[in-house]
Amino acid sequence: MRYTIVFVFFACSHFSSYAQRILNLPTYTSKPYHFGFYIGINWYNFHIQHHPDFNQFPGYYSTLTFVEPGYHVGIISDLKLVNHLNLRFNPAFAATVRRLEIDAFNPNFMRRDIYVKDVESSFVELPFELKFSSKRLGNYLVYVTGGLRYNIDLASQEDVQDDELFKIRRHDLAYEFGAGIDIFFEYFKMSPQIKVGFGVANLLVNDGSVYVSNIDRILTRSVLFCITFE
Repeated sequence: MRYTIVFVFFACSHFSSYAQRILNLPTYTSKPYHFGFYIGINWYNFHIQHHPDFNQFPGYYSTLTFVEPGYHVGIISDLKLVNHLNLRFNPAFAATVRRLEIDAFNPNFMRRDIYVKDVESSFVELPFELKFSSKRLGNYLVYVTGGLRYNIDLASQEDVQDDELFKIRRHDLAYEFGAGIDIFFEYFKMSPQIKVGFGVANLLVNDGSVYVSNIDRILTRSVLFCITFE
């Protein structure tokens, strides 16, 4: 039994080292372009900047935001520029809900109240990014990404005349950074990756309601974890 165990150990070690020498999709990184898709979970949030002087806006106290996870589905189109540098266009559809708790004075009951507002969004995303890849090590390589993302919120209610709604603008622009690992299999490449986004466009719709009276700017913050298949 002792010799059998030693034999199995050395056989497994030999097979493992042999398997590591098998290079899946050996010409993949030399192709000029390729396509794929990705699915993921997103966390969209608001970064709310208030006016510096609260005393100018009586009846308003604060706004807290709470993140609920949404989903992402998208298409990958990748163009090789030079070795280890690719240009990618990854249009996607994303859905999410952001919850706000607004602490403000309620004139109907003459008291301070908490207003809960859900802001639903359905985005068409148009991101362009550069992908910087490491040298391939066997069937793995690591990469980082950076680029710009333009969003169109199909569920935006910025033009609706209703003071009870918390409205945000339809169009948004953000810059993104990400990182991931390419794992090469026999017939496809899979990549777990994570991205963070920082909006630069002010989404505030100043409709004169008490909910936005002390808000100066609303910016997007986002995190996306996704799996790509190419």
